[in-house]
Amino acid sequence: MNRAEPLLKIRDLKVSFGMGHHEVQAVAGVSFDIFEGETLGLVGESGCGKSTTGKALMRIVEPTSGTIELDGVDLCAQKGKALRNIRTRMQMIFQDPISSLNPRRRIKDIVAEPLDCWKSVTGTERDTVVSDLLVKVGIDPQVYGNRYARQFSGGQCQRISIARSLAMRPKLLICDEMVSALDVSVQAQILNLLEDLKKEYGLTLLFIAHDLAVVKNVSDRVAVMYLGKICEIGPSNTLYEVPAHPYTKFLLGAALEADPDSPVHGDVLTGEPPSPMNPPSGCRFRTRCPFATQKCADEEPLLSEVAPGHSVACHYPLNVKTPQKRAPRTTT
Repeated sequence: MNRAEPLLKIRDLKVSFGMGHHEVQAVAGVSFDIFEGETLGLVGESGCGKSTTGKALMRIVEPTSGTIELDGVDLCAQKGKALRNIRTRMQMIFQDPISSLNPRRRIKDIVAEPLDCWKSVTGTERDTVVSDLLVKVGIDPQVYGNRYARQFSGGQCQRISIARSLAMRPKLLICDEMVSALDVSVQAQILNLLEDLKKEYGLTLLFIAHDLAVVKNVSDRVAVMYLGKICEIGPSNTLYEVPAHPYTKFLLGAALEADPDSPVHGDVLTGEPPSPMNPPSGCRFRTRCPFATQKCADEEPLLSEVAPGHSVACHYPLNVKTPQKRAPRTTT
């Protein structure tokens, strides 16, 4: 991976819905980088803002503020044709593969649609590109090319979605819960396919998911999101072995093991996430954190490095060489 300069640079990204007292800040000032050739996993509970972040990067959902730079170009400052041109370098694979495909078009035409819109290739060359893409994702274009999406399983539809996303040879692929609706055996097939295509096409991935085991296996780095904010980000192995944020520790403890003889994790995260319409002051996780103090209510923790490449937004990070003294919990 080339660490000289990020391919994608996100700074203070915010996305809000509604107005006044009914405003919901789905993404509340997120900043991170994605380097060329790497896979960044983005995890968190349902409703934390993962998918909204992905859609904001594509400008499917308009950011309220912040910057999104792809190869040094700020997408938030682009409009019209300039925005359409640069978005060909980014593609998104959606969570529901069936509803993301046009039910009235044959799959060979669905895969060819980006090529037709941009007229990048035509005639027999277009048909060859479409056939090659379908073959790469394991769909025989001669047998299945004239069929409709409703005639395929969820896993097959996701393969078709991947083929469509590669038609314009993008540099960045945003995968939004792309295997969450699939059987475990099909998940493995899709993930292996994605890894092979990543190497062949030189892709950079933002992999959004809530399955921690999947994210660990496919990601170089992992960012953990809670109530619209990044609370921890670091190398995949480091974050899973020595989590520095209490929320990350509880997430890992809640993950189920396939081994029936594995010990049951003792620490269980209780309570529901606060409403994003009225988030807690200071640290947003403090109302569910057993280590919270008055400082957590008064001061918002900022991301700070606790190890090379490993940052956490917590006043009392776990597993650090010089841990800070924790006071008893006093907040509610």
